[in-house]
Amino acid sequence: MTTSVIVCAYTLDRWTDLQRAVASLGDQTVAPDEILVVIDHNTELLERAQKVFGEATVLANEHDQGLSGARNTGVLAARGDVILFLDDDAYADSKWIAANLRALEDPEVVGVGSWIEPNWEGGEPDNFPDTFRWVMGCSYSGLPGEGATIRNPIGAGMAMRREVFTQVGGFSSGLGRVGSTPLGCEETELAIRYSQHRPEARFVHAPGAVVHHYVPRSRLTWSYFLRRCWAEGLSKAAVAALVGAGDGLSAERQHAMRALPLDILRSLALIPRRPRAGAERVARIVAGTVVAALGVLRGTWAIRRHPEELRGEKPVRGWRPLPMVRVNLEESLNEVIVEDPETTSAWVEIWRDSQLVARRVVSVDHGVVAWGSPSEFPSHSSPEGTRDAPLSDSTLPHITVVVCTIYEDPDLFNHVLGRITTLDYPHFDVVVVDNRRGDNAPELLLAPMPKGGATVTVVREKTPGLSAARNRGILNASGEVVAFTDDDVLVDERWLRALGERFVRSPDVVAVGGLVLPAEMEHQAQVWFEEYFGGFSRDYSLQVITPEIGRTDPLYPYAAGRFGAGANMAFRRGALLERGGFSMSLGTGTPSRGGEDLDIFLRLALAQETLCFDPSAIVRHRHRTTDAALRRQVVGYGAGLTAVYAELISRDPRHIWRMARRALAGIAHLDQSRRESSPTSEVTYPGDLKYLEWRGALWGPWWNYQARREVRRLDSDLLRVFGRPR
Repeated sequence: MTTSVIVCAYTLDRWTDLQRAVASLGDQTVAPDEILVVIDHNTELLERAQKVFGEATVLANEHDQGLSGARNTGVLAARGDVILFLDDDAYADSKWIAANLRALEDPEVVGVGSWIEPNWEGGEPDNFPDTFRWVMGCSYSGLPGEGATIRNPIGAGMAMRREVFTQVGGFSSGLGRVGSTPLGCEETELAIRYSQHRPEARFVHAPGAVVHHYVPRSRLTWSYFLRRCWAEGLSKAAVAALVGAGDGLSAERQHAMRALPLDILRSLALIPRRPRAGAERVARIVAGTVVAALGVLRGTWAIRRHPEELRGEKPVRGWRPLPMVRVNLEESLNEVIVEDPETTSAWVEIWRDSQLVARRVVSVDHGVVAWGSPSEFPSHSSPEGTRDAPLSDSTLPHITVVVCTIYEDPDLFNHVLGRITTLDYPHFDVVVVDNRRGDNAPELLLAPMPKGGATVTVVREKTPGLSAARNRGILNASGEVVAFTDDDVLVDERWLRALGERFVRSPDVVAVGGLVLPAEMEHQAQVWFEEYFGGFSRDYSLQVITPEIGRTDPLYPYAAGRFGAGANMAFRRGALLERGGFSMSLGTGTPSRGGEDLDIFLRLALAQETLCFDPSAIVRHRHRTTDAALRRQVVGYGAGLTAVYAELISRDPRHIWRMARRALAGIAHLDQSRRESSPTSEVTYPGDLKYLEWRGALWGPWWNYQARREVRRLDSDLLRVFGRPR
């Protein structure tokens, strides 16, 4: 069996400990096949480790910040049959790897928990109960003996077969330590998850596999002790929610019923000889048990309110990024080949005459993409207007592109902005709205833009929320048309020209939405987004919706999402000013969480305006990359939808009866539309996404009520221009 050892680190404060941990792996009687040091979002530490640890592979955590994300990064890079984990403030006994491999000789054993010996700073204290050494990340009184089945491997030193990760995924980033925050239990949840997947598999205790874990004096304080017990309770509640209370808390019940009473008796017996030490041990046992139990109750309550925050990323090595393949039907088609011979699936977009006709996830066999055949995509006459001759530059309107940002990824943002400023369009400028929170945010520093590009103006909007930022962009726009896109979107080179030409060809149109396609398929969560929602855009044909046409649609205008999404939309500036701009009680960054784009399209449709969806205006969006981020997005979409309807009813209560008549048909239509536009042939997304969306939808009206109350209390010049919510 080949071995990979992963050591995760996050702070320079443990640099000496980290060096000792890595050095101990070089003194093993059975040498590891590879050592991986994963640095958790600390650039200075990463650079130092890369210089010093020449014998190891040093990686940056590419997943959610925290120990779980760092471990997952290591797992995805590891090549060994057995993956071992050692903490950065621990060092391994010389026989540690050998003892783990000996335990894994049993084919039913898939994981091994080491004996974690405390390495006390200043010597072992006499006032600390043996049953609570888990507070220090060490083995404790009450653990079973050699070869016994365990449920709780201690993360400071453990080993697992690779199959654990390939079959059920990695550590949940909804659990685990983040920096110095003493959460945990991610290894417990993973072990239980695998045991539920394969009940005959065993995780065993190997006391002969010894790891020495450094315990500083600071961890002996009452403050740390109680915080750690509280955090353990929160973590146990999360484990119970993920795997069920029966499995999630079974060991804790046994420990409380058996080991703790014995430890109390031992501590009481100590009082005649060392009164202070014995009394403090009893006090810690009682207080720690009570605080941990309260943590379980608090964690259970919090999870029921916000379940989307619990289920973190669990990357599976069996899933590989999907190459993105473009097939042009008008070209002479031979076999479509991808370079990576190990690729088994690909994301394929099928185009005809520069128009998208289909998108799908297809199989790849030895590099050959099974995309289909031209006969599956019969030629249709193009919708009126899509093949008109290009218009002269002099006829096109001046467009202001508004990009709102909180500047989370400066490199990506500057790349996005640089691409916008060099678009093929004669008359446009760019307004960047800095929507970072706080009065003391440093000046937004933009990278040098390409020469000859559009003018870029940066304005500040302190009121949090995407709607406030977009309204600030409207006020600072100089163009007769205002186009909006996001700070994580790559625009097509003809994006502005397609929008500008549509406003000229259809002079009655006041709003245009365009096609939003994925920019990458590097993460499984990105495929799940396309699969669950059917993507941002589910139709690829030009649609000009007049009030007369709209009246023939039983869902019109309440299904206004058909017109586009906030990442790709443009409006005549006068129409936005006339209709009050974007509602500042809707959108990302407000309690409503979303819905501002749907709302503006809906209000324009109700005002009998003509709207348009033009698929030739194309942008590519970088979808959320982690499971946790996708789940938050799903809750936000559900909440945003019902928040829009709640706000609409608050403006005009008559809408409640109109929407009620359409409700069942609307739900059925939405579900059917998503199924038909899904790019995959079978469901692979997590089953709880639908629950999370419905949960968001149920909370949406209340969250919108809170948002409207907040906006009423604002003192902003935007409200004097665009008005306050009712």
